Amino acid sequence: MSAISTLSAPPDFDAVRADFPRAATAAYLDNASCHPLSVDVAAALHRYIDWATCEVGDPWWPAWAPTRDESKRLFAQLINAGPQEIAFARSAVEAESNLLNGLAEHLAGGHVVTHDLHYNAALYNYRMRQRDGLEVRIVKNRDWQIDIDDVARVVDGNTRLIATTLVSNVNGYLSDIAALSDLAHAHGAYIYVDIIQGAGAVPIDVRAMGIDFAACSTFKWLMGVKGFGFLYVREDLQGSVAKPTQHCGGVSFEYPPWRAPPHSAADISFAPVSGPGMYEVSYPSYEGAVSAQVSLRYILDLGIDHIRAHARELTDRLQREMPALGYPSITPKDNESPIVSFVAADPEATMARLKQAGVHVALRFGNKIRISPSVYNNHQDLDRLLAALPQ
Repeated sequence: MSAISTLSAPPDFDAVRADFPRAATAAYLDNASCHPLSVDVAAALHRYIDWATCEVGDPWWPAWAPTRDESKRLFAQLINAGPQEIAFARSAVEAESNLLNGLAEHLAGGHVVTHDLHYNAALYNYRMRQRDGLEVRIVKNRDWQIDIDDVARVVDGNTRLIATTLVSNVNGYLSDIAALSDLAHAHGAYIYVDIIQGAGAVPIDVRAMGIDFAACSTFKWLMGVKGFGFLYVREDLQGSVAKPTQHCGGVSFEYPPWRAPPHSAADISFAPVSGPGMYEVSYPSYEGAVSAQVSLRYILDLGIDHIRAHARELTDRLQREMPALGYPSITPKDNESPIVSFVAADPEATMARLKQAGVHVALRFGNKIRISPSVYNNHQDLDRLLAALPQ
């Protein structure tokens, strides 16, 4: 199975809609904030809760390793990585921060290049590090897009890292990651990509795109829960360029009364953790792994090509009709992500009308209405949205 569906025809998206009970209660078009759970993910969580509460049903502990391992394997498949390149993480923001800590030696004496459509919390992280001495160059967008020439002008032989998003949470802008990767690698730098707004919604191939590091949480387009995510570290960079900054493993006491006779000359023996496990601390969220196992199977079964085509039909309509109603778009035309953003002249009145009509969208950056349809949304949801907009 691959992320590109082998189905000859698109799935029945009316049936898909029935998998998400949230669709029956509102026109929920805010998946870029938090994606509703499917009935299958909810059922898996209930099975886990039944075991955790009463020890009935599936023996989650200690035999939960297959669930954990399959969630990692499925995510690796989704982005065309190897399972040996995937670590569990608690969130994309934390993963990026920990990665920067592990790149301290590599970053020393150099600088990071990023841009103002990168995630706001990540930019805060970089500005704090800038205050502590790291040079950070932030490229400004042009008409809500990042011009590769503007990035090239600030990249030089001292650039150590380009940090970007695949899909901007601001307006859904889809970055040309391959071009940014080529630019980074031509100057001896690496590239980190926040894929939280892309994984599960648009095709990702870390090999073809030239991505060195990436991370995402699962509660958006991966249709999982908060507090769980994945970190991708290219295999040849593990432990060398990207060093672990938090350590989790075990030791063996080689003296009585722990052990007799001892197995080692050392009083306390241990072996450093290798592979992606070196970036993991303690157990990952069971609930996260259980949810990801089910949702990733679901996404791969639908096929990213079909998921993207379904969203494109809806976002294309919004790009046509919202400006005609007085809401100019700040999302590039023919953009391939499921996120579109529009400027509202009276954002408070707009949001109040939408809320009254049972339409859920996001208001960001003062007056930007962000709309993000997913697999269960349909044209009736858009009808409801468009009819409720103040004009």
